[in-house]
Amino acid sequence: MADEKLVRADRPPARGKAAPGRRLSLELIVTETLALIDERGIAEASMRTVGERLGVRAMTLYRYIHNQEELFDAVVERIVNELNDDPQVPFPASDAGWRPYLEGLAGGVRRYAITHPHAFPLVATRPPSAPWVNPPLRSLRWIESVLTTLSDGGFTDDQVLFTYRSFNSFLLGHLLLETSARVLNDPQPGDGSFQRGDRSGGRDPVDPTDPVPASLSPTRTSAQREDRAETVDGSSRATDDLQVGNSYPTIHRLRAGLTEDRFDAEFAAGLTVVLDRIAAQL
Repeated sequence: MADEKLVRADRPPARGKAAPGRRLSLELIVTETLALIDERGIAEASMRTVGERLGVRAMTLYRYIHNQEELFDAVVERIVNELNDDPQVPFPASDAGWRPYLEGLAGGVRRYAITHPHAFPLVATRPPSAPWVNPPLRSLRWIESVLTTLSDGGFTDDQVLFTYRSFNSFLLGHLLLETSARVLNDPQPGDGSFQRGDRSGGRDPVDPTDPVPASLSPTRTSAQREDRAETVDGSSRATDDLQVGNSYPTIHRLRAGLTEDRFDAEFAAGLTVVLDRIAAQL
């Protein structure tokens, strides 16, 4: 598809706007969309805002991408493909065996997740292109690598499938929790629990930064969580939400630990447990 010279937008350039003279391409569109999500959250990445960031009209983007859904799929592919350039991820698997390979791969997936915490929900929730493509390892190249490494390591087909599913499930669960915590520490207006616009058809205007009911609000930071866990006059504020008193004594006793960030240690320990379980199946 032919490149198109970027034109100036009527409004001031957004932060990170492409430099004048750069030529529009699908690669540039995806790069700037991911940068926008990293800075402002997923809900801020509309075709209009991406076009403004690039200095072109939204309709111009449709020469390169069919719709926003396809654009988000391309963003997911870009994020996952960061594994290809990660020197700590072995490809193909080294002679050290399946376990060091999975440890290195898990570390690579975690690195791209915490590099793009605001975008990671796309990796976790976008519909897969095939039923065997499971998040967060959404690349056919890497799925094939995992399955081949395990098969070459003496795994039966059933053991390969058990390992693939267990490995992916651990990564997905842990990284959703960890990236959510990071988003809470860096709340942006386009993060998932913010509502956008008026959902009432004009009858009941709302503040676009109001949190969606029953959602986790990015305005609830880790500092606020710690503050709520402090003891005041011998009783925790958190227990006010739990009907005050002795109804939940274990939560009350462990409240300080429940607010601590131990993701590094918990990721390593959890991965060890999963790999030990896999080894026991062999």
